[in-house]
Amino acid sequence: MLGAPASGKGTQGKLLAEALGVPHVSVGTLLRRSIDEGDPHGVAAFLDRGNLVPDEITQKLVFPELGDGFVLDGYPRSLEQAIALDEYLEGRNRPLDTAVELVVPDETLAARLSLRAEEQRRSDDTPDVFLHRLAAYHAEAEKLRRHFAGRLIEVDGVGSEDEVFDRLMRALGADQRPDASS
Repeated sequence: MLGAPASGKGTQGKLLAEALGVPHVSVGTLLRRSIDEGDPHGVAAFLDRGNLVPDEITQKLVFPELGDGFVLDGYPRSLEQAIALDEYLEGRNRPLDTAVELVVPDETLAARLSLRAEEQRRSDDTPDVFLHRLAAYHAEAEKLRRHFAGRLIEVDGVGSEDEVFDRLMRALGADQRPDASS
């Protein structure tokens, strides 16, 4: 799952993982867990400034979580990370077949961030940090689109959770939402 901060990667990633019956691997969750476990990699200092965590740290946390199938959200965020991910997966004979980008206008992202900051009180959701993260995303987005050309599906990420998920499932060629009881 690719997309700017507050584009809905986490929400849609969880729903998609449930629908596909695979793990949802959230880089943000892994980074926050590392902080909660005493921050052995110094992750907090990067996140608090809105900077990307160095690739070698992120890869130590993410790659062991990737099984035969997964929905990965929040990684890759740079061309170098995309190349490393492809190399890792190809080395396991499990190449990445699809990347999804949730496309959301910057104004909508800012409104979502404001709401999320109030609800979740995340240190990486301050306006200054958000603008820094958004600029970093825009600086890399076109490179990622080119890298994943032929495997990239762009989905309009504006609308209700259900509307976006329905568009995502149609784009992937799967029209059914998972049963809420499963």
